[in-house]
Amino acid sequence: MKAGYFEFSQVKHNIAGTPQGSIISPILANIFMSQLDSYVMTLKRDFDTGTKSKPSSEANVLHSKISRAKAKGLMDLVVKLAKQYQHIRSTNFEDESFKKLTYIRYADD
Repeated sequence: MKAGYFEFSQVKHNIAGTPQGSIISPILANIFMSQLDSYVMTLKRDFDTGTKSKPSSEANVLHSKISRAKAKGLMDLVVKLAKQYQHIRSTNFEDESFKKLTYIRYADD
């Protein structure tokens, strides 16, 4: 880039790159990074499998206990088990049938 910038009413020229705060800097970064976006989206398409993860074994056990307690009308026990359920991991992160890749890209000057 050969465009300069103003500093105290004088035009200055950079040796390399775009001036800090320039409107063109994030635009050029986004143009350059679009190839990375395309590549990562291809990886994501090949990586993602399944639609929903299986619940963890802890979640299955507590869910069964809650269902049985509801059927018996033991609402105090249901409340106690529901509070326990809030503090466990409900998703099985080792489930090989469900994998998702999340990609977040941020370009700034």
